[in-house]
Amino acid sequence: MLNRTNTNTRKTKLLAAAAALSLVAAACGSDSDDAATTDAPVETEASAETDAPVETDAPVETDAPVETDMADEDMADEDMDDMVDSPAFGPACESIPTDGEGSLAGMTDDPAGTAASNNPLLTTLVAAVTEAGLVDTLNSDGPFTIFAPANPAFEALGEDTVNAVLADKELLTSILTYHVIAGESLNAEALGEIGSSATVNGGEITFSDDGTAVNGVDVLCSDIVTANATVHVIGEVLMPPAEGEAEAAAGPTGPLCSAVPDEGEGSFAGMTDDPAGTAASNNPALSTLVAAVTEAGLVDTLNSDGPFTIFAPANPAFEALGEDTVNAVLADKELLTSILTLHVIAGEQYSSADLAELDSLTTVNGQDITFEVDGETLMVNGQASVGCADVMTANATVHILDGVLTPSADNAPVSTDVESEED
Repeated sequence: MLNRTNTNTRKTKLLAAAAALSLVAAACGSDSDDAATTDAPVETEASAETDAPVETDAPVETDAPVETDMADEDMADEDMDDMVDSPAFGPACESIPTDGEGSLAGMTDDPAGTAASNNPLLTTLVAAVTEAGLVDTLNSDGPFTIFAPANPAFEALGEDTVNAVLADKELLTSILTYHVIAGESLNAEALGEIGSSATVNGGEITFSDDGTAVNGVDVLCSDIVTANATVHVIGEVLMPPAEGEAEAAAGPTGPLCSAVPDEGEGSFAGMTDDPAGTAASNNPALSTLVAAVTEAGLVDTLNSDGPFTIFAPANPAFEALGEDTVNAVLADKELLTSILTLHVIAGEQYSSADLAELDSLTTVNGQDITFEVDGETLMVNGQASVGCADVMTANATVHILDGVLTPSADNAPVSTDVESEED
């Protein structure tokens, strides 16, 4: 054992000497003119450290912290790359944290409920989701498309309104689920392509052509990716339609709907952007009605704010009266106005489902009209049936009729009234 120890000691000293020599060689290798000045300190270090073990290499190991710094820089660069590579875009994206779990990169690892809870832009939404007991739902497998109102969207509603909604769990759940599409994770481009979609609430929401607006509300930051969803931060809280409006949102129904164009300003989709007077003028199925409204000077009235419920006789309804009768009515502005205003209810938009539950309503004419369901047909005033229900315009719900309503007390046909006046 003693001999082996001595041998090891000798080897250690030899290695130390070799290390010292290598340091001297390195110091002398580049410039012979500097050798004299360089050798002195190196020899001093060598002599001082000669008895030390190979630990004299420790100064060489000072590169280790530098390597650690490089690793940190690489990680930081990767984080920056994650942010740069994120598909998110929009004016509010810059308000999202640049690092941490609430950053664009951080949210990709978490399901939507958790990701939102880490984002300071969405604290009020998170409180609402928690109150409704929907966190686990939003953290489930998905996939989802979520429209997330930013904090200012709730602030715009006012504290009293927000507190009232938070206290009504049924209403709160209805509103929140109206912001979620289940089964698909859709980016802005995809939203623009589909144009509309049903929500978990059951109501329909619509999208702009480029997918950066929903129900007319601007998306402030589009295409935020989470582990189970694509999230679009929006500037307002979306309100689901009332029950009757939701049924109307399912789309116009009835045999006369086939006469409405499939595309363009006069289509069902096109008419939603225009007030009733303009919408009707773009619809060839209502050309005679438009001529009558124009003759009576009521276009501006039907294009005003509303809201209205309008019963619009289709062209065949006027044709059934005969050309002479129609011309006679058009020539009598007072009678024409009386007839047309009998087809309008001001102040409310009633769906066909709403009307089916009502007995009667007062019109702009001042007279009431009645409603009755006959099988699957909604009759109006006993004179006409609704042939295409729930056509939506920007300021009205329109129901296209197969007949013309008359303001006479006994509901006599228009042709009879006009003929008696001509006699």
